[in-house]
Amino acid sequence: MSLRRTPPECNGHFKQPSPCQSGAGNLGLHGLVAPSKLLFFHEIPSWQQDNEFILSGYRPTSGSVWISVASLLYVNNQTINTYSHLIGAVIFALLPFYFYYYVFNLPPNAENVDLLVICIYSYGVAVCFAFSSTFHLLWNHSQNFAKFCNKLDYVGILVLMWGAGIPTIYYGFFCNPRLQVLYWSTTSGAALCCAVFTLSPRFGSPQFRHWRASFYAAFGLSSVVFVAHGLTLHGWELQKTRMSLIWMVWMATANLTGAAIYAARVPERWLPYQFDIYGASHQIFHVAVIIAACVHFLGLMESFLVIREYEILATTIKYPDGPVRLNRIKLRILSSWLDLLPRTAQLVLERD
Repeated sequence: MSLRRTPPECNGHFKQPSPCQSGAGNLGLHGLVAPSKLLFFHEIPSWQQDNEFILSGYRPTSGSVWISVASLLYVNNQTINTYSHLIGAVIFALLPFYFYYYVFNLPPNAENVDLLVICIYSYGVAVCFAFSSTFHLLWNHSQNFAKFCNKLDYVGILVLMWGAGIPTIYYGFFCNPRLQVLYWSTTSGAALCCAVFTLSPRFGSPQFRHWRASFYAAFGLSSVVFVAHGLTLHGWELQKTRMSLIWMVWMATANLTGAAIYAARVPERWLPYQFDIYGASHQIFHVAVIIAACVHFLGLMESFLVIREYEILATTIKYPDGPVRLNRIKLRILSSWLDLLPRTAQLVLERD
């Protein structure tokens, strides 16, 4: 893939950088000042040249963590990438508290393991988003630092995939403890091996590329295997709610759509300079990943309610104060995430 190294003034689509692109006069941390101007693609070192269709808004090489962190306070072409997953990390770090106070206590037969597997997923996503945000924030530090942060980014993806698999295995094989342990072990082992290969300089060398590819392929296929096994054992009608398979399809759709847009480098390849700061493919990909993570969380809420027999209509449960008939359980899916949080599940109780 050829990189555009022609000065932007020679491009027919050239537009003068906006004030937010110049970065002049913005204050950073501890009195640090933003660069007098942001750079164009042809002005940055080759190790920063990731997307040749993003032509402006680049930060100069900082050589300092604090200077890179100070870029949170002015607009550049990594601002949306950084803040999107930073906010996502905070949201998912708080979701276990939401689950505990608003959902966990609804079924009288909920167990601590339900809270544990939901925490594993939520904090797995939070770690992934935190590593991703760190990578984009510190990308301009130096070449070696960028390589290390890139490895952390990949490890974060592994943590997310592992964390998503743990509760799915738990609910999918709720009546098969041995299969739970089997698939937890294989998934965790594959994730650990992939993390070692990702972080180790030795295993990152070319002679180990076949091993790396094998472990990543095994990790990716592990989810397909346990889903297929669950369907074989229990059938679609039962597993579609136990494993939240419908939600999983929507999650995969969001992830694949974002990945396709990211791979195609659209819309920035069509309109040079127009999406350098806002609306680039990588930013769209970040939003798609957040949506996918939220969808999977909703699916796990459904799995939890179904497993605990809380979706069955007109079920009679004995409470200390007498029998209570559970007439309706609703899982409301709203267009806005902020509106969705307090309304994930509503319990309507009618006394006999």
